[in-house]
Amino acid sequence: MGQRSPTPETVPARSPDDAYSGVVLSPDELEAALSSGYELRGLELKGPGPRTDAQLFAKVTRAALSMGNLRDGGHVIVGIDDAAPAAMLPGLQGEDLNSWLAFDDVARKMAEYADPPLRFDIAGVRVSSGVTVAVIQIFEFADIPHLCARDYPGVLRKGALYVRPRKVPETSEVASSIEMREVIDLATEKALRSYIETAERAGLRLGVSEREPEIPSDEERYDEERARGWL
Repeated sequence: MGQRSPTPETVPARSPDDAYSGVVLSPDELEAALSSGYELRGLELKGPGPRTDAQLFAKVTRAALSMGNLRDGGHVIVGIDDAAPAAMLPGLQGEDLNSWLAFDDVARKMAEYADPPLRFDIAGVRVSSGVTVAVIQIFEFADIPHLCARDYPGVLRKGALYVRPRKVPETSEVASSIEMREVIDLATEKALRSYIETAERAGLRLGVSEREPEIPSDEERYDEERARGWL
């Protein structure tokens, strides 16, 4: 086998927050995922086209909504034929690629379809097949699950909760108690964590066993030692 070239590289788009690492998915990580030849639960593929292609954008948004409701989030790759992922083709060219890397434009349009808005990063990643694709990293929801906020005929339904089922790596509306339970559990964990953090900021002590002896203060220890001195 000959050497694969050119060397992959990552071109990040602007970040939505200070936590941005600069790389949403390394070329090696992307190629390893594509080499499997199929989509993964945390990875969905979309074909080539500009951001202004309304139907393509709706499909990307649908996938992004499901990734936002998945623990640890996931990635949507724009520019890869999902019928032959391992070929890593056809990629995005010129203006098509630039349209997806325009973070503000993508965020503004996605916000029309997501409630609450999605948190994500975007980067252009060049792979060893010689093409560049847009990689959208979607973060799991911050406190409440994402619902679809707007219809798009044949793709999006207003009010729908999109998920990534365990049995098949695809985006679908929540259709079973198991899928719903997974989203509820994640939301509950976040609510509980928020409650604990709020309580601790208010000075409340949480998580101490009733049987656990309280540690006496310095003043209490002093009074006890002083009392012993009189015995």
